[in-house]
Amino acid sequence: MSGSMYDLSVATYSQEGRIYQVEYATKAVENSETVIGVKCKDGVILAGEKQKFSRLLEDNTNKRIYNIDTQTGMAICGKLPDGRNILQRAKAESSQYQDMYAIPASANVLSDRVAQYVHAYTMYSGARPFGSATFIASYNTFDGYELFMIEPSGNKYAYHACTHGKGRAVCKSEFERRSFKDLTCQEALVYIAKMLILAHEEFKEKKYEYEMTWITDNNGRKHQSVPQDLINNAVQQAEQLIEQDQMGE
Repeated sequence: MSGSMYDLSVATYSQEGRIYQVEYATKAVENSETVIGVKCKDGVILAGEKQKFSRLLEDNTNKRIYNIDTQTGMAICGKLPDGRNILQRAKAESSQYQDMYAIPASANVLSDRVAQYVHAYTMYSGARPFGSATFIASYNTFDGYELFMIEPSGNKYAYHACTHGKGRAVCKSEFERRSFKDLTCQEALVYIAKMLILAHEEFKEKKYEYEMTWITDNNGRKHQSVPQDLINNAVQQAEQLIEQDQMGE
Protein backbone atom coordinates (compact mmCIF):
# COMPACT_ATOMS: atom_id res chain seq x y z
CA MET A 1 0.00 0.00 0.00
CA SER A 2 1.07 3.58 -0.57
CA GLY A 3 1.41 4.21 3.17
CA SER A 4 3.50 1.03 3.69
CA MET A 5 0.89 -0.26 6.16
CA TYR A 6 1.03 2.95 8.20
CA ASP A 7 -2.28 4.03 6.66
CA LEU A 8 -4.28 1.15 8.19
CA SER A 9 -5.07 3.18 11.30
CA VAL A 10 -5.52 6.89 11.84
CA ALA A 11 -3.87 6.47 15.24
CA THR A 12 -0.53 5.41 13.70
CA TYR A 13 2.23 7.81 12.70
CA SER A 14 4.57 6.91 9.87
CA GLN A 15 8.33 7.03 10.36
CA GLU A 16 8.25 10.57 8.92
CA GLY A 17 5.62 11.67 11.43
CA ARG A 18 2.78 11.64 8.89
CA ILE A 19 -0.80 10.44 9.38
CA TYR A 20 -1.72 9.05 5.99
CA GLN A 21 -5.46 8.83 6.55
CA VAL A 22 -5.60 12.57 7.27
CA GLU A 23 -3.72 13.18 4.02
CA TYR A 24 -6.18 10.94 2.16
CA ALA A 25 -9.09 12.92 3.64
CA THR A 26 -7.45 16.15 2.49
CA LYS A 27 -7.05 14.69 -1.00
CA ALA A 28 -10.79 13.91 -1.04
CA VAL A 29 -11.46 17.60 -0.38
CA GLU A 30 -9.00 18.71 -3.05
CA ASN A 31 -10.85 16.57 -5.62
CA SER A 32 -14.24 18.04 -4.72
CA GLU A 33 -16.20 20.85 -6.36
CA THR A 34 -14.85 24.32 -5.63
CA VAL A 35 -16.11 26.28 -2.61
CA ILE A 36 -15.25 29.92 -1.86
CA GLY A 37 -15.56 32.19 1.17
CA VAL A 38 -14.91 35.94 0.93
CA LYS A 39 -15.12 38.86 3.36
CA CYS A 40 -16.12 42.17 1.79
CA LYS A 41 -16.41 45.64 3.29
CA ASP A 42 -20.11 45.21 4.06
CA GLY A 43 -20.42 41.48 4.62
CA VAL A 44 -19.26 37.97 3.86
CA ILE A 45 -20.14 35.61 1.00
CA LEU A 46 -20.12 31.81 0.73
CA ALA A 47 -20.28 30.29 -2.74
CA GLY A 48 -19.81 26.95 -4.41
CA GLU A 49 -20.55 24.87 -7.46
CA LYS A 50 -22.78 21.79 -7.44
CA GLN A 51 -22.44 19.08 -10.02
CA LYS A 52 -25.68 18.17 -11.83
CA PHE A 53 -24.91 14.51 -12.47
CA SER A 54 -28.46 13.70 -13.63
CA ARG A 55 -31.15 15.51 -15.60
CA LEU A 56 -33.69 14.04 -13.19
CA LEU A 57 -32.44 16.02 -10.22
CA GLU A 58 -34.62 18.86 -8.97
CA ASP A 59 -33.11 22.33 -8.72
CA ASN A 60 -31.53 23.35 -5.42
CA THR A 61 -31.04 19.77 -4.26
CA ASN A 62 -27.82 18.37 -2.78
CA LYS A 63 -26.96 21.70 -1.17
CA ARG A 64 -23.45 22.63 -0.09
CA ILE A 65 -24.34 25.70 1.99
CA TYR A 66 -26.56 25.58 5.09
CA ASN A 67 -27.77 27.73 7.99
CA ILE A 68 -26.39 27.04 11.45
CA ASP A 69 -28.47 29.88 12.92
CA THR A 70 -29.93 33.11 11.55
CA GLN A 71 -26.56 34.89 11.41
CA THR A 72 -24.23 31.96 10.74
CA GLY A 73 -23.78 29.79 7.66
CA MET A 74 -21.66 26.78 6.78
CA ALA A 75 -20.37 25.65 3.38
CA ILE A 76 -19.14 22.10 2.78
CA CYS A 77 -16.28 21.19 0.46
CA GLY A 78 -15.64 17.48 0.02
CA LYS A 79 -17.83 14.53 0.96
CA LEU A 80 -21.33 15.88 1.62
CA PRO A 81 -22.43 13.16 4.09
CA ASP A 82 -19.34 13.85 6.20
CA GLY A 83 -20.01 17.57 5.99
CA ARG A 84 -23.62 17.15 7.10
CA ASN A 85 -22.41 15.23 10.15
CA ILE A 86 -20.19 18.22 11.03
CA LEU A 87 -23.13 20.55 10.33
CA GLN A 88 -25.34 18.76 12.86
CA ARG A 89 -22.58 19.06 15.45
CA ALA A 90 -22.22 22.77 14.69
CA LYS A 91 -25.97 23.29 15.13
CA ALA A 92 -25.91 21.45 18.45
CA GLU A 93 -22.95 23.51 19.69
CA SER A 94 -24.63 26.74 18.57
CA SER A 95 -27.89 25.84 20.31
CA GLN A 96 -26.09 24.82 23.51
CA TYR A 97 -24.12 28.09 23.56
CA GLN A 98 -27.31 30.10 23.01
CA ASP A 99 -29.07 28.30 25.86
CA MET A 100 -26.15 28.78 28.24
CA TYR A 101 -25.14 32.38 27.53
CA ALA A 102 -28.30 33.83 25.93
CA ILE A 103 -26.32 35.19 22.98
CA PRO A 104 -25.42 33.58 19.64
CA ALA A 105 -22.02 31.89 19.43
CA SER A 106 -19.45 33.84 17.42
CA ALA A 107 -17.86 32.15 14.42
CA ASN A 108 -14.57 32.04 16.34
CA VAL A 109 -16.07 30.16 19.30
CA LEU A 110 -18.20 27.91 17.11
CA SER A 111 -15.40 27.00 14.71
CA ASP A 112 -13.12 26.24 17.66
CA ARG A 113 -15.64 23.76 19.08
CA VAL A 114 -16.31 22.19 15.70
CA ALA A 115 -12.57 21.94 14.98
CA GLN A 116 -12.10 19.99 18.22
CA TYR A 117 -14.88 17.61 17.14
CA VAL A 118 -13.26 17.12 13.72
CA HIS A 119 -9.84 16.59 15.31
CA ALA A 120 -11.23 13.88 17.59
CA TYR A 121 -11.81 11.74 14.50
CA THR A 122 -8.07 11.77 13.80
CA MET A 123 -7.13 10.33 17.21
CA TYR A 124 -8.77 6.90 17.51
CA SER A 125 -8.25 3.75 15.48
CA GLY A 126 -11.98 3.04 15.43
CA ALA A 127 -12.72 6.26 13.50
CA ARG A 128 -11.63 7.87 10.27
CA PRO A 129 -11.09 11.57 9.47
CA PHE A 130 -13.91 13.52 7.87
CA GLY A 131 -13.45 13.90 4.13
CA SER A 132 -14.75 17.47 4.26
CA ALA A 133 -13.45 20.97 4.83
CA THR A 134 -16.05 23.35 6.24
CA PHE A 135 -16.34 27.12 5.94
CA ILE A 136 -18.12 29.03 8.72
CA ALA A 137 -19.24 32.62 8.11
CA SER A 138 -21.00 34.75 10.70
CA TYR A 139 -21.76 38.18 12.08
CA ASN A 140 -21.87 39.24 15.71
CA THR A 141 -21.95 42.61 17.44
CA PHE A 142 -18.54 42.24 19.10
CA ASP A 143 -16.38 40.83 16.28
CA GLY A 144 -18.29 41.90 13.16
CA TYR A 145 -18.06 39.69 10.11
CA GLU A 146 -15.96 36.53 10.47
CA LEU A 147 -14.86 33.75 8.15
CA PHE A 148 -13.16 30.50 9.20
CA MET A 149 -12.18 27.29 7.44
CA ILE A 150 -11.79 23.96 9.27
CA GLU A 151 -9.62 21.33 7.59
CA PRO A 152 -10.00 17.52 7.88
CA SER A 153 -7.09 17.50 10.35
CA GLY A 154 -9.04 19.72 12.75
CA ASN A 155 -6.96 22.81 12.04
CA LYS A 156 -8.97 26.02 11.82
CA TYR A 157 -7.91 29.34 10.34
CA ALA A 158 -9.45 32.79 10.06
CA TYR A 159 -9.48 34.23 6.53
CA HIS A 160 -10.30 37.32 4.53
CA ALA A 161 -10.77 35.01 1.54
CA CYS A 162 -10.40 31.25 1.28
CA THR A 163 -11.14 28.41 -1.11
CA HIS A 164 -10.85 24.65 -1.42
CA GLY A 165 -11.60 22.03 -4.05
CA LYS A 166 -10.46 21.39 -7.59
CA GLY A 167 -10.37 25.03 -8.64
CA ARG A 168 -8.49 26.34 -5.60
CA ALA A 169 -5.40 27.35 -7.63
CA VAL A 170 -7.50 29.47 -10.01
CA CYS A 171 -9.33 31.12 -7.13
CA LYS A 172 -6.18 31.84 -5.11
CA SER A 173 -4.60 33.63 -8.06
CA GLU A 174 -7.71 35.81 -8.33
CA PHE A 175 -7.59 36.54 -4.60
CA GLU A 176 -4.02 37.75 -4.94
CA ARG A 177 -4.89 40.11 -7.79
CA ARG A 178 -7.98 41.68 -6.22
CA SER A 179 -8.76 43.17 -2.80
CA PHE A 180 -12.24 42.02 -1.88
CA LYS A 181 -12.06 44.05 1.34
CA ASP A 182 -12.60 47.15 -0.80
CA LEU A 183 -15.67 45.76 -2.60
CA THR A 184 -19.28 45.52 -1.50
CA CYS A 185 -20.85 42.07 -1.51
CA GLN A 186 -22.91 42.90 -4.58
CA GLU A 187 -19.81 44.08 -6.46
CA ALA A 188 -17.90 40.96 -5.41
CA LEU A 189 -20.55 38.58 -6.79
CA VAL A 190 -19.28 39.10 -10.35
CA TYR A 191 -15.70 38.15 -9.48
CA ILE A 192 -16.82 35.17 -7.40
CA ALA A 193 -18.89 33.94 -10.35
CA LYS A 194 -15.85 34.46 -12.58
CA MET A 195 -13.69 32.29 -10.30
CA LEU A 196 -16.27 29.51 -10.24
CA ILE A 197 -16.62 29.57 -14.03
CA LEU A 198 -12.84 29.47 -14.56
CA ALA A 199 -12.46 26.72 -11.97
CA HIS A 200 -15.10 24.67 -13.74
CA GLU A 201 -13.80 25.28 -17.27
CA GLU A 202 -10.34 24.04 -16.33
CA PHE A 203 -11.68 20.52 -15.77
CA LYS A 204 -14.38 20.35 -18.50
CA GLU A 205 -16.76 18.20 -16.50
CA LYS A 206 -20.53 17.82 -16.32
CA LYS A 207 -22.99 20.66 -15.90
CA TYR A 208 -22.92 22.64 -12.71
CA GLU A 209 -25.15 25.12 -10.96
CA TYR A 210 -23.90 27.85 -8.66
CA GLU A 211 -24.93 28.29 -5.05
CA MET A 212 -24.28 31.58 -3.23
CA THR A 213 -25.27 32.94 0.17
CA TRP A 214 -24.33 36.10 2.05
CA ILE A 215 -24.52 37.98 5.31
CA THR A 216 -24.55 41.72 4.61
CA ASP A 217 -25.55 45.08 6.04
CA ASN A 218 -28.31 45.21 3.42
CA ASN A 219 -30.15 42.06 4.52
CA GLY A 220 -30.16 42.69 8.26
CA ARG A 221 -26.91 40.74 8.70
CA LYS A 222 -28.69 37.41 8.34
CA HIS A 223 -27.38 34.40 6.48
CA GLN A 224 -29.55 34.16 3.38
CA SER A 225 -29.37 32.88 -0.19
CA VAL A 226 -28.36 35.44 -2.80
CA PRO A 227 -31.43 36.14 -5.00
CA GLN A 228 -31.32 34.03 -8.15
CA ASP A 229 -31.62 37.06 -10.44
CA LEU A 230 -28.46 38.55 -8.89
CA ILE A 231 -26.63 35.24 -9.38
CA ASN A 232 -27.74 35.04 -13.01
CA ASN A 233 -26.68 38.63 -13.61
CA ALA A 234 -23.30 38.04 -11.95
CA VAL A 235 -22.70 34.93 -14.10
CA GLN A 236 -23.50 36.87 -17.29
CA GLN A 237 -21.14 39.71 -16.36
CA ALA A 238 -18.46 37.19 -15.36
CA GLU A 239 -18.70 35.45 -18.75
CA GLN A 240 -18.25 38.84 -20.44
CA LEU A 241 -15.17 39.57 -18.30
CA ILE A 242 -13.66 36.20 -19.20
CA GLU A 243 -14.34 36.83 -22.89
CA GLN A 244 -12.68 40.25 -22.68
CA ASP A 245 -9.65 38.76 -20.92
CA GLN A 246 -9.31 36.10 -23.62
CA MET A 247 -9.55 38.69 -26.39
CA GLY A 248 -6.87 40.78 -24.73
CA GLU A 249 -4.37 37.94 -24.62
